[in-house]
Amino acid sequence: MLSQRSPEDYKVVACLFAILFIGVADSQILSPLLPLIQAEIGKSSSEMGLLYTGYAICAGLSVLVWGPFSDIFGRRKGLLYGLLLFSSGSVISFLASGFSSLLWGRIVTGTGASMLSLNTISYAADYFPYSKRGWAMGVIFSSYFAALILGIPLGAWIGEIFGWNAVFGVMGGVALTLLLCTMYILPKSSLNKDFNTRITFTSFVYRYTGFLKERNSLGALACSFFASAGMMGFISFLGKWLFDSFSVTSGKAGLVFLVFGTAAVVTSPIAGTIADRIGKRLQFITSSVILALALSFLPVQTWGAGLFALLFCISVCAAFRQGPLEAVMTEIVPSAFRGMFIAMKNSFSQLGIGLATLISGFLFEREGYWAVCILSASAHILAASAMLLTLRKKNL
Repeated sequence: MLSQRSPEDYKVVACLFAILFIGVADSQILSPLLPLIQAEIGKSSSEMGLLYTGYAICAGLSVLVWGPFSDIFGRRKGLLYGLLLFSSGSVISFLASGFSSLLWGRIVTGTGASMLSLNTISYAADYFPYSKRGWAMGVIFSSYFAALILGIPLGAWIGEIFGWNAVFGVMGGVALTLLLCTMYILPKSSLNKDFNTRITFTSFVYRYTGFLKERNSLGALACSFFASAGMMGFISFLGKWLFDSFSVTSGKAGLVFLVFGTAAVVTSPIAGTIADRIGKRLQFITSSVILALALSFLPVQTWGAGLFALLFCISVCAAFRQGPLEAVMTEIVPSAFRGMFIAMKNSFSQLGIGLATLISGFLFEREGYWAVCILSASAHILAASAMLLTLRKKNL
């Protein structure tokens, strides 16, 4: 398998990994920073959840606009403009002096991040054939977990030393640097030459509604909704739970994310290669069920080796699930409409994140972290069910 990958393959994967990394690190950095922001702004846990919800809703809605442009004008341009918008939102967050201005900064950042995720997935799917896409997606989406290892611990350290605003300033600077690098590193065109430039606005609407009427595409959208809701539901308030239950500071919470992320980063490329061999659909369903069971035991753990071992298990299951999921999503529709479908998939994903974090905020405040974990576990079971019952293509 390794002999079939060219130097160009590795260059493309590395560039897309870096782009997705910055977007993911930004979306996850709020978890360890939440106690610092809450102490300064003085909002409740449910109100603080709006920072996640506003980010997710705007990302989920704006991506529907970017989808058609991705198909028409290409993925590379979408990545460049997304990085520019992302950096603008980060600057607004850096300069924020209160809850309202911070919320607006997160909204702008989320809009830019939606362009990054959409075009990263679409570019990789255009470039890599489905037989190698599990490996490619596994490596690229290990950036989710690399953000836990590098982005979140580093962000937590910067937040404790220089204040939470400084974290967003650093993110904006990194995004601008990556924008310049991408202009020279990423090839100007992918292998897909089937972009349809004659589609009208009416056709866009027709195509989006058509995704909701076809069983495979609808099942894929539901799967993405529940999978994203399940992951962000428990991650969003993990740092707050550690702080409230064990008096764990933001710096020590970074160690938890370090264990979580390290296991997943190491495992993701291997998981993607295995999925290319045994079937991406089967691997996703199995991993989701095990993940749900592991989450059910998380809230009864005490600070120590047991907690770290369980988080290690959860991270491995998440890694075995993520690459196959993204690879399957890119094979649901023809490549000419891939950008639109990935846009709608991301919209459903962000909607799931927004609702999960909003509900989790209320559950955490009223019932505790155990209710958040049960909600997340249920979402993973529903994601596996959607994949099992609706996606029936034999090649998946």
